[in-house]
Amino acid sequence: MTQVIGLIGYDRLAALATETPFAPRRSRFIFIRHGETEGNRTRVFQQPHIPLNEAGEAQARKAAAGLRAITIGKLVASPMARAWRTAMLVGAEHHVVPEADGALSERFYVNLWDTPVTSGGLDWAHDPEGCETLEAFVSRARHGLLRILADDRSQGETVIVAHGGILLVVCAATGVQLTEDLRRNAVPLLFERVDGAWRGHSIRAD
Repeated sequence: MTQVIGLIGYDRLAALATETPFAPRRSRFIFIRHGETEGNRTRVFQQPHIPLNEAGEAQARKAAAGLRAITIGKLVASPMARAWRTAMLVGAEHHVVPEADGALSERFYVNLWDTPVTSGGLDWAHDPEGCETLEAFVSRARHGLLRILADDRSQGETVIVAHGGILLVVCAATGVQLTEDLRRNAVPLLFERVDGAWRGHSIRAD
């Protein structure tokens, strides 16, 4: 495993995410991290109900518009407000009602909510007291993703709207290199399995 620059503890997260092969029935899906919040901007541990800020609203609308050429067969989102609002804006553009799935929620740093992330950055391998452990988080996220992607019958693309932490699990499980371009807010990302290997890239709006 290679440490991703700027992500302390990613090696441990990746080790947990790859303990067993990630081989869902569905061979492609679209992932969207939610739009920006004030918590993102000020770098604090975010409560579930924090909304998108003005920039985040614009980002989510742009993401929805960027998917106009795509037929969405299934839209699944974290029920946390920032992801749910992003999914609602995508769904409105495509006349699709999102489904809420709690397994897509961000890691629950309950005892740290509303406190600043240290200047050294978040250590994903650290399990603070009173917070969801990394092992529990990765297991929850991985099982949720496999369950959602087990259904390969729907016409159109499966779109998942969630959080930065869930995106880390997606990239670790698929072996897709987690570049800065993939980590941005509200950028639709296409993950697809080709000849047994996963690839991932952003979907650019016209």
